[in-house]
Amino acid sequence: MTGQLISVSAVEPGQHRSLAGALATAPDGAVISVGPGRYTEALVVTRQVTITAEDGPGTVEILSETGTPLNLLAPVTLSGLTVRSTDQEAPALISQEGRSTITECEISAQGWAALVAHERGAVNLADSRVTNPGGAGVVITASVRSQLRQCRFEDLGTSAVVVAQRGRLSVSGCHIARVAGNGICLNGDASVAVSDTVIAGAAKPAVAVEEGASADLRRVTVRESEGVGFYLATTGSVSVDDCQAERTAEGLLVSQRTTATLSQFRVSNAREHGLRAAGQSTLTVRGCVITDVGGAGVLLTDGSTLDAEELVVSTPAGAGVGVHAEGTTASLTRLRVRDSGGNAVEVVEGATAELTRMEVERCGAAAVLVAENAKVGVDGGSVQGARTSGLAVTKGGTAAFTGCDVYGSGGDGVFVGKGGRVVMSGSRSRGSGGHGVQVTAEGSAELTGCEFTDNGSDGVHVQTAEPVTVRDCVTRGNTGAGLRRLLADARLTVTSLTSERNGFPDAYLTAGEGGAAAAPAPGAASQPAHAETANGNGGDSLSAPLAELHGLVGLEGVKRDVTGLVNLNRMAKRRQEAGLSVPPMSRHLVFAGAPGTGKTTVGRLYGAILAELGVLTSGHLVEVARADLVAQIIGGTAIKTTEAFTKALGGVLFIDEAYTLSAQSGGTGPDFGREAIDTIVKLMEDHRSEVVVIVAGYSKEMREFLASNPGLESRFTRTIEFENYDADEMVTIIRQQCERHDYQLDHDAAVVLRDYFEVLPKDATFGNGRTARKTFEHMVDRQASRLAVTSDASTSDLTKLTVADLDFLKPAGQPVT
Repeated sequence: MTGQLISVSAVEPGQHRSLAGALATAPDGAVISVGPGRYTEALVVTRQVTITAEDGPGTVEILSETGTPLNLLAPVTLSGLTVRSTDQEAPALISQEGRSTITECEISAQGWAALVAHERGAVNLADSRVTNPGGAGVVITASVRSQLRQCRFEDLGTSAVVVAQRGRLSVSGCHIARVAGNGICLNGDASVAVSDTVIAGAAKPAVAVEEGASADLRRVTVRESEGVGFYLATTGSVSVDDCQAERTAEGLLVSQRTTATLSQFRVSNAREHGLRAAGQSTLTVRGCVITDVGGAGVLLTDGSTLDAEELVVSTPAGAGVGVHAEGTTASLTRLRVRDSGGNAVEVVEGATAELTRMEVERCGAAAVLVAENAKVGVDGGSVQGARTSGLAVTKGGTAAFTGCDVYGSGGDGVFVGKGGRVVMSGSRSRGSGGHGVQVTAEGSAELTGCEFTDNGSDGVHVQTAEPVTVRDCVTRGNTGAGLRRLLADARLTVTSLTSERNGFPDAYLTAGEGGAAAAPAPGAASQPAHAETANGNGGDSLSAPLAELHGLVGLEGVKRDVTGLVNLNRMAKRRQEAGLSVPPMSRHLVFAGAPGTGKTTVGRLYGAILAELGVLTSGHLVEVARADLVAQIIGGTAIKTTEAFTKALGGVLFIDEAYTLSAQSGGTGPDFGREAIDTIVKLMEDHRSEVVVIVAGYSKEMREFLASNPGLESRFTRTIEFENYDADEMVTIIRQQCERHDYQLDHDAAVVLRDYFEVLPKDATFGNGRTARKTFEHMVDRQASRLAVTSDASTSDLTKLTVADLDFLKPAGQPVT
């Protein structure tokens, strides 16, 4: 300490009893050392002095019940003080001249602000705490830059940090929690740089940049905000670098012609959209990740513009990326969308989009939907596992697809609906449940250098009178025809088509041209079976069994195994039709795993798929258990078993809990059960090509069952394991129940359910899908009881299931009963 030392103490002799007395005698540069105690004063500091707590932070309190405790009219240094105002009209500290340094202090107020820097004042606030249940924390309007470093802002009645007019501020390493307004609010022509800061529990947008303010945000984390994480509505410049929003209403919203740049931005568990741009705003995105949001991953509207590279969107409840409204444009390079609840990319209402090197893995509807006069270009795209169409263009939409690979779509690989136009080159559509490409109802297409292979119906299916050109294309291995035209007056041009090893002959010449139309391919319809879904409206329009299988929740290993078996049967059928030998194969299966995992459903779909392939005549499923096969009298078991088996001829005999037939239970147990097994083995041999037998049960018990009879092991050579559903899949099942019965699951309730299912033991008592459905039923019961006492419940209230409807959940380890 180089200045004059002045001591203040409430008890020590020979020292000033008040800070006012010490300040009256202090020259510039003086150090005022304050002893422990409370000093009730309202001070105006006009000299450049240091005021420090002699015994460190928390020992000295400067309190004013009327007016401001510290009004700084000079550069002042404060250390270790508690400055408190109980006056609802006055801040605790005001800096209005010079730059003051404040360290290890607590600033507390009850009025409109706790600390104010205005006129020519500025503060360097470090390692301090600011509270104010009656208003804001820090308000900066001075053009001299202030700094906040390693500070905590807690329990604020409005916003924690407000920078207005021409205020300038730098914030680093701060923590803001429990604020009734914004975490950081900028307006006027303010400018702020924020880094390494956390904002938690804001009631309004955690970061709000409005009017003409500018912001440079780096490594800012926003979580648990009731409003938007980052709200940008300004004519100033905004950059957001390496920031994240967790559990907010929306991750980030730009509006009112704002121009903003996002780099390495992350959004997770937003209740609504991840990123949203409106009001003709411009958003530049580089390397951002959006996961588990309740709406769209990215939504553009109102003539806004997006330029995005390396954008990843995972598990949004709605679309991955939505581009809506005329004048709205998007350019997306290396976009990746995984497990979207709706369309992976939807461009509608006259919007335009360009996508380069796009990747889509699994989506609840189409991978790319272009509709309502929108325009899209895709240059290099990989699409796998779309629930409906891989690429859907309808209602006047126009799209150009170059170098795209569409695989495993539940519906058509490419669907061109009413008024849609597609130009597709150098692309592939393969392994879809429907057609490789379907052009229907006033749609038109130009297909050049494309491949349509191994699809569940036709390779190219034309059902339009508008022009369709097929040039230098390949159709191979499709269940239906390679190329099929259903309208005799269709304007179809075909040049250099290679069509081979398809299930039906090509049929695209009219009678006048010397040909005839072939019969419809299996599963084909005169109207597109998925037309409603392809238009983006969703619905239960997918009837193809394989599409339904791939639409089931979870069960990825099961889907893979069954699809492999389907392909094996498909190839065997083709070899037989080609006059080749058919390799030996058993179609009988063991379904092993926990209950409630969809074994019966998969068995039904497996039978339907084999029927479509012509392997089974009907594909129906007959489900039986021990009681349906075992009689109580000698000789009766063989009769009952034979009757059940006969009912299943042409389809699937599904024996649930088959291991009970070999259980050593005495009485009618082992003897009569083994008689049923022996009868089944013999009947399987007698009718080996007429029926498929599926035995189901717990994994361990099924292994013991197969070992109980040599004939079983030789006939059941394939076992498919059904794993327990994980927590996210359980919540998805409950969401499906909600959709089926016109309910909506609140985001917070979904989080509670996910946490509950995460810790719920997956033992023999765990019912998987049954547990999920039972949980949904309990929630509906609780909601009914909760709303029964309310006379003014809205329609929204009647459909929403909330955390309040989960009070029946038992502690970890106890399932719902």
